[in-house]
Amino acid sequence: PLNLSFFSGIDETPLFRWLKEADNLKLTWWIYGMIVLIGLLAINTIFCTVEGLLKRLSMKNLLLKLSPQIIHIGVLLIMLGHLLTASIGIKEDVFLKKGEEASIGRGVRIVLQDVSVVTDEEGYDIDWTSRVKVVSGSITDEIALKPSRPVYRAGFGFFVQAATRDEEEISSLIRVIDDPGVLWAMLGGGLVVISGVMFLIARIKQ
Repeated sequence: PLNLSFFSGIDETPLFRWLKEADNLKLTWWIYGMIVLIGLLAINTIFCTVEGLLKRLSMKNLLLKLSPQIIHIGVLLIMLGHLLTASIGIKEDVFLKKGEEASIGRGVRIVLQDVSVVTDEEGYDIDWTSRVKVVSGSITDEIALKPSRPVYRAGFGFFVQAATRDEEEISSLIRVIDDPGVLWAMLGGGLVVISGVMFLIARIKQ
């Protein structure tokens, strides 16, 4: 695919931050265009939802009448969730050696305390644990990070990406994630599903 290396990092960084760092309008113009179109779609959905609610607020077949509007509200919440994630979300990899400290935002710091590695008979790493101290103000938590087993503390998600323990180095690569839009997106998705079921039930009862 064209410009694969350029776009390879788009999934590793919140969208607006990636666009700012990429700073290449020649290649990213279509993304801005999509953002504008989605914004217009959101505005149109808001007006349609409000108009529909005002016209259909009567007790007769209320469940059936309101289902499309509830779906619209769910879609808007999903859009809001993605907007929050793209604008103020955090997704970054932090490399730490044993004893090193890194600030990850909002006054939260992490310190790599130790790394333990399990190897097979041939000496290949098959499992590892990174022990990390999370400091948020006066609160300190010690967490153990394993592959595919994230831990959530102080409003952040911590994932261990890689770990090294040998004679030369004890280190770990830790992915830090703050996704402020995930709850809104989940709420929106739930509304879409529930309202869809409500619509089907109401139609069956008719």
